Amino acid sequence: GWTYAVDFPATFHPKKQWKSCVRRRKWIRYRRYSAMNSWCAIAPLHKDPTQEPFIAVAVGGQNVPGGNPGTLLVWAITAHGRVMFRTGVSTTAPEGLRWTSIPVPPGCEVKQISIGPTGLVWAVLWNGRALVRAGVTRESLTGEFWLEVGAPEDLKLTHVSVGTNAVWAVTSDQRVWFRKGVRGESAGTSEELARGSGWVEMVGNMAIVSVAANDQVFAIGSEDRCLYFRTGVLSSELTGKKWRAIHSPTQLSRTSSNASLWSANFRHSLCGGTPREKRVRSWSSLARNSCGSDVQSLIQDSEETSRSAPTPTSLRLQPALWQRSSDGASLALQRPSCSEESVNESSGAGHLEKRYDEDTQSSQSSNEMINTSTTIQEHSEGSVTEIQPVFVVGKGGEVKKNPTVWSPVRSVGSMVGMEAHPESDGSVFEPASGDSGVFGEDEGAEAMYWANSDVMWCVVEAGACAVDPLYPPNWFVEVPVAPEVEFLKPWRVKILQELKKRLPEEGSSFEKYEKAVEMSSWVKTGKARCQLKDSNQQFEDCMLELEWMQFSLSEITCVVCCSEPSKPRIAIHTPKLTKGSSPFKLQFSGDTDMEDWMANLTSVCCQMFGVHGPPSPGSIWITTGLGDVFVFDPAVLEASQLSGEMYAQELDVAGKATPYEAYLHNGFPPGTILTVQGCVHDDCDRFSINLQCSSVSQRHKNDTDIILHFNPRFPEAVIVRNSMLRGEWGEEEREGQMVFKQGGEFTMDIYCQDEGFKICVDDSLHTYYTHREKPHSITHVAINGGVSLSKVVYQSKMVIAPPPEMFWRQMGGHLRKVETCSAGVTWGIGYDNTAWVYTGGWGGSFLKGLETSSSGINPMRDTHNYYVYENQRWNPLTGYTSHGLPTDRYMWSDVTGKHKRTREKTKLLSMHWQWVSDWSIDYHTPGGVDKEGWQYAIDFPGTYHGQKHFTDYVRRRRWIRKAQISTSGPWQELGNIKLLDVSLQASDPSSIDSSVDVWAVAANGDAVYRRGVSSSCPAGTSWEHVPSDQLASISCGPDKQVWAVGRNGSACWRLGITPLNPIGEVWETVEPPTGKTLKHVSVGCCAMWGLDSAGQLSVRREITPVFPEGTHWQTITTTANKSNSSSSGSSNLSQNNTIGFRHMSAGPVQGEVWAITAAGVVCRRRGVTPDNPAGTGWSHGIGGNWQHISARGCNMKPQA
Repeated sequence: GWTYAVDFPATFHPKKQWKSCVRRRKWIRYRRYSAMNSWCAIAPLHKDPTQEPFIAVAVGGQNVPGGNPGTLLVWAITAHGRVMFRTGVSTTAPEGLRWTSIPVPPGCEVKQISIGPTGLVWAVLWNGRALVRAGVTRESLTGEFWLEVGAPEDLKLTHVSVGTNAVWAVTSDQRVWFRKGVRGESAGTSEELARGSGWVEMVGNMAIVSVAANDQVFAIGSEDRCLYFRTGVLSSELTGKKWRAIHSPTQLSRTSSNASLWSANFRHSLCGGTPREKRVRSWSSLARNSCGSDVQSLIQDSEETSRSAPTPTSLRLQPALWQRSSDGASLALQRPSCSEESVNESSGAGHLEKRYDEDTQSSQSSNEMINTSTTIQEHSEGSVTEIQPVFVVGKGGEVKKNPTVWSPVRSVGSMVGMEAHPESDGSVFEPASGDSGVFGEDEGAEAMYWANSDVMWCVVEAGACAVDPLYPPNWFVEVPVAPEVEFLKPWRVKILQELKKRLPEEGSSFEKYEKAVEMSSWVKTGKARCQLKDSNQQFEDCMLELEWMQFSLSEITCVVCCSEPSKPRIAIHTPKLTKGSSPFKLQFSGDTDMEDWMANLTSVCCQMFGVHGPPSPGSIWITTGLGDVFVFDPAVLEASQLSGEMYAQELDVAGKATPYEAYLHNGFPPGTILTVQGCVHDDCDRFSINLQCSSVSQRHKNDTDIILHFNPRFPEAVIVRNSMLRGEWGEEEREGQMVFKQGGEFTMDIYCQDEGFKICVDDSLHTYYTHREKPHSITHVAINGGVSLSKVVYQSKMVIAPPPEMFWRQMGGHLRKVETCSAGVTWGIGYDNTAWVYTGGWGGSFLKGLETSSSGINPMRDTHNYYVYENQRWNPLTGYTSHGLPTDRYMWSDVTGKHKRTREKTKLLSMHWQWVSDWSIDYHTPGGVDKEGWQYAIDFPGTYHGQKHFTDYVRRRRWIRKAQISTSGPWQELGNIKLLDVSLQASDPSSIDSSVDVWAVAANGDAVYRRGVSSSCPAGTSWEHVPSDQLASISCGPDKQVWAVGRNGSACWRLGITPLNPIGEVWETVEPPTGKTLKHVSVGCCAMWGLDSAGQLSVRREITPVFPEGTHWQTITTTANKSNSSSSGSSNLSQNNTIGFRHMSAGPVQGEVWAITAAGVVCRRRGVTPDNPAGTGWSHGIGGNWQHISARGCNMKPQA
């Protein structure tokens, strides 16, 4: 782990040299915040918490322009009107570091505050006016100064709420107001956009409003105290349309705030508990008096800042201090006095670090949980507030293990209140435990009204709520009138009786009536533009007519969207009809027409192929560059090809004369059978049947190895068997009689066995030809000479799936990558790194309601970033300007500089996309940036860095804008974790409910393992962090293999994985191929495949149980062979010259290695065997702008 250098500081290198005088190595240790999903007490500002308590708090700032991911901003208000800012708050450290006071203008006292997701802060003063914090940017999260904003119509503001581009407020007369002209993303640099331009009154009277991060608005009525949702709020209409009451079922449990208002005497009248007079009051707040000597270890006595909460060392809990009372029904906690010398000094930063669980302290501390209502003794004045755990003791001195409404928990660094759950904490909801509520006293008779009547809402906070206005939840509707009341209305009963009298008598026939809808066939016409072959990319107007006719649409193998901005298009792949050419493309006048045609074509094709619903577990999943998800299901081929114990494919020989050549998609391994039926010509001298390999270009010529050459020669009356290897013929075998006749018919069967070929003619054994080369490399059958073919049948032990003829069905949703396994569990990752789990449905927005069932279809949202680069060149007169040299790239371009891109002309792809942000400078550009977002280099193109050097003559900066798509599909969002990569492997695919190992790489580069994943529970139960270096890709495969790629491009594998320890023990590093940087790995059955940053594939050879890391890398050539593509019927000629790959996936069974070329063409590796895991060549399929493929579910194992 050492790196060496000449001296400190200097550039360190991994290898020691003679001049290396210093060395260093990095030690890492992982920690995690252990108080998630719980309430954690934050230290007060003063020794006495009642001296200046907090009265308001606001959380936001998760989307500060250019800010670091995970950053959060917390503002709070004290009873003295002071504004406090919590520093160091993030998603991984939600408690933060310390409080910092933010000065306000003289004479201003704040009573309420709100912060938006972009960091915009508004505050309400006691005099009814408002303050706006200006200058909140990524460099200054607290802002620079305050701007004062007057209330509307000389009223007084009582409440304000901030969204992204919206500010809503409530005045003292309960009127609702909207602030126009606010733009949150530019508020940090523009005072005008931060304060807005004026107030607009909204209809309705509300007591409080709350704005979500996407500007959706919730409110509570001023009179009925009901919860309301503002409908119609869009980015183009931020004020919305109307208020709609939300009526949702409410569970009043003992853990809710309503339950705490129950009458204690009523509970004891039911449960026979202790009367109120014999019970002692129990506090409901997170406060308890303690000895005054703990002050120095808790808080630094400062006017401006206050540190974090106490550490475990300063609040040591002594079990001996708990003493049981004489009656056995309660406990008294007595704490001895403490001296100042016995308390350790500790800073706020130390408290924060103590708050993290580094080893097993969290589990140990959770075992010390003490649950609660008890007798509390008073302490002297001036003591410090803290929490002390307490027991609940029942009859006989038994300590109850379940908590009540909430229970203080002994945690690392501070006291945490954990919520009780009905499923796990039964005593909370048992009548016998009714005497241990939050309050121990009687709240009066009105408590019964609160517990049994409608909910009376008083506060709403929607800062963490993300409701899609286009797909609101089903319960966001008003409760309809009771149906039984409507059914019994007299007018309705009368109408029904009159309708019954008009109906004909029973038994009347309706056969004479004409059918209202004829479903046998239909014709659809429309206008479109068509790209013809050899038309130089030009589209011509055409009239399109679609009729449901099986003989035409059955040739379609894929219908895929290939739209560009303002150019809605679909591509129809028909490899058999358009062999060797591009797919048929149609361009429409609008998105609606295009989606209508695509939905109908997809639906009809799926009906003809007989595919619907969820695909089989052995399917192959693939995604396009536009985010569409497709799947190939081999189950249809299995049913049509299975003949006995073999899968048979009849090769097309109709109308074809010799020489004839056909591609054998599964190769010719042992167990394969080839049957040839034909007729010998009357004047035939000789013919041949060859089993051969793909041609290889060597020295300006193509050499083809022939594994079996079967050559009847009639003049010599002999049948010659031979092989041609590496351009040279071997020794001929001439034994046997001539069994063919000129002008006669024949049937010839070739059986491939382990030792050789068994050849039968007309059902009689003719000869046996011993293998001179392993038959796994056979790819073609070639027949030459004077014969006419009537039938050629190819039989294999595995399903025969020709890549060009595979039917790809669109599944629905919008994802960047999809990973599956042989157990049928499938996960997906969106462009915003959100994890999704396949629900088993089929359909969504793309099918326009034509799917057979809507089960499992859920709303989906995904976010995509648009980038535009601003380029400038330096000159000695004016410095950096946008005037470049004549040979320079465009001053506004894409990342390559070859294509002109401007912010104004950047358009969205379709009507389903909408902008969710404005153009802003991206401060997270790879390579680093300066404070203005610029990157510098010597010239275009070059290596960019964030600091300007003397020789830097050009610079660039990246502008970013986010767009969001709203769609639907058969996917369920998996929590709030963000993932970069995921891999699944079934432990036992043959079992009914197989467990699945799921490894993933989180957005921060950490490795995580998902527990509880199985066929019946595809989402799993919990994540477990696995310590590792920063990773970029991960893959798990057979035999408990787990490989990963670090961000530095090196590979590593996990050691020590067992069924009892599925996460293993340690990572072992494997050097990448020489001179290459890996970016993706996939663990297969025979080897581990790697893809480097240059698009080149490599195979890790000789991976065995003795050497699980393998021995060496073998690089795969990336240039496609011309004959391979032409013979496989590829639909894209440009692939012949394609170099490089986008993605690849190795399946868990032998021979299943799939990849996507740089041109977006799907291909399958052929000739993959245990002896040759690298294979021999590629079989190309269709080119659909594919981006990611997963063959991890392939279970097309050979038949026994």
